[in-house]
Amino acid sequence: MMAKRVMLMTLGWRGRRHHTALLVWILVSLFTSIQAEAASADRWQQLTDEGTAAREQARYREAEQVFLAAGHEAEQFGSTDTRVATTYNNLGLVLHEQGNYIGAKGYYERALAVWEQTLGPEHAEVATALHNLAEIYQQEGKLEPAEAYYLRALAIGERVLEPGHSQLALVQNGLGLLYRKEGHLLQAEARFHLALAQLDRPDGSAPTEVAPILNNLASLYKEKELYVLAEPLYQRALAIRRAHLGDFHPAVAICLNNLASLYQAEGLTELADQRYREALASNQRAIEPSEGLMGTILGNWAMLTHERGLLDEARLKYERALVIQQQTLGRSHPMVAMLLDHYAALLHDFGQSLQAGLIATRASAMRSQGGQSRSPD
Repeated sequence: MMAKRVMLMTLGWRGRRHHTALLVWILVSLFTSIQAEAASADRWQQLTDEGTAAREQARYREAEQVFLAAGHEAEQFGSTDTRVATTYNNLGLVLHEQGNYIGAKGYYERALAVWEQTLGPEHAEVATALHNLAEIYQQEGKLEPAEAYYLRALAIGERVLEPGHSQLALVQNGLGLLYRKEGHLLQAEARFHLALAQLDRPDGSAPTEVAPILNNLASLYKEKELYVLAEPLYQRALAIRRAHLGDFHPAVAICLNNLASLYQAEGLTELADQRYREALASNQRAIEPSEGLMGTILGNWAMLTHERGLLDEARLKYERALVIQQQTLGRSHPMVAMLLDHYAALLHDFGQSLQAGLIATRASAMRSQGGQSRSPD
């Protein structure tokens, strides 16, 4: 009996040893897994920071590749992790700023779906995705869905964000743009002023978000032919962007393009020509030029050149602008229709009435399908 008891005790000791070894293995595996997840989280954050810096410096190809790598890291956390949605949104921003609206829209929709599922419908991140989608709809000329998304984003933001948050200013600015496109200029002006008030700082400094709002308010005043009010706003926006971004950046080129457009409206053709030239150089000498912006500047400069009677030069600019805009915006975009209209007028001046009529007819058909659009500011 004693021998049996000893044997039983021995077997019990071996069982406990096996159990302890198993527990140690589980703990080591768990610790290793936690370490791996922490490393992935750190790597995702590092890549996200690098991608954001590249996007802000208009290094879009680099930013896209870095964000794609960040997305690979985020997938380790599961498809509904908020970091996955953040990466989708960042990729959308990169494509959006390059004028790839279809690609950007797809990423924004995926970000919205994850954020709504994970965070619920009343969250600041949901408002961000709604705002970004509203921007796409507006740029596509789809103003009704754009307004609905802006208003929903604003309603969420006003409930969950502090007064003065930059996101609220961005939504007000978007609504201002939309109402301007609809011809509701008083409503648009009020929205721009609300946006600026949101970003007003006690020390008088101006964050970078102020510049596009100043541009948009100036463009509204230009449309109302209040040129004396528009010019200082354009100049202030240009100064803010140069201070933050340097002389050679697409955002700086936009400000120069806007000033050129203002001088063109005032009949100051030499000044306008000079600013268009500077705008094109600012974009071309950027780390990564914006193709869509190049098309916009060339299109506007072609109109000025046409007005000055330099028909051959205008034709070259129109044709270059059309190639670029059709590649970046698509062949049926309202901006392409506007360019075709102006190109048709130039062909009339060359005496090519048949070709001009065909192009004008195509432009008219495009507008009836996709809505009206203004020259970008």
